[in-house]
Amino acid sequence: MKPIIAAIALLLSTAASAETAEEIMEKARAARQVDNSVQTVRMVIVSKTGSERVRELELKMKREGDVRKSLARFTSPSDVAGTQLLLVDHPDTLDEQLLYMPAIKRTNRISGKARKGSFMGSDFAYEDMEMSDPPDATHIVTAEDDTTWTIDTKPGEDSSYGRIVTHVTKADFVPRKIEFFDDDGEALKVLEVSKTELDGALTIAVESVMTNLQKGTATRLVVLEHKLNVPAEELPDDVFTKAHMEMGG
Repeated sequence: MKPIIAAIALLLSTAASAETAEEIMEKARAARQVDNSVQTVRMVIVSKTGSERVRELELKMKREGDVRKSLARFTSPSDVAGTQLLLVDHPDTLDEQLLYMPAIKRTNRISGKARKGSFMGSDFAYEDMEMSDPPDATHIVTAEDDTTWTIDTKPGEDSSYGRIVTHVTKADFVPRKIEFFDDDGEALKVLEVSKTELDGALTIAVESVMTNLQKGTATRLVVLEHKLNVPAEELPDDVFTKAHMEMGG
């Protein structure tokens, strides 16, 4: 009887610990999102000939209940300094995105087809910057081994991608590889995390590369500095507003 009891116990344990695709993706998003933080990031845009353009930006993030806000402000070089992108993540709708460009002193709302465009000439699209899934996205676990879940996502009709495949590490729920496919099923881009750091209990991706497989270009992101659990008074609400961006940040 003991082997039978042990087998039943094992089955119950496996069922209890099983994660649905939606639960895995929600935890993966949570693993990427840091509440009340300030980061300094270097963006290196690599052309198909290997030439590089280097940009630096400051990224501020704040959470208020179920709403997450982030503000990316470019600090160098001079031709992009002062450009800012504000993202407001509402849990049940598409993220709100506002782009301020100091050269024309104007703020544009990024919506519709504009979400599919390149963010500041990089291999990241504006929709890649969003903090939550579109409401009509669906997820399926297509593979699993001892260390990794593989999640197949249909991102919805408004996305420029026909399919997204995310490889999530079980130990920390960090997606270390994300593959993007076009509407014809052809591989389009791949995002790979090459380095992480542990800050307390949180694993932070500090080096990652987005490679455009069809264009032969790439964009590398390196987190130079990060401060977590920043006091709320250092991130006042008015920082995450259109008015603040238009005042120069």
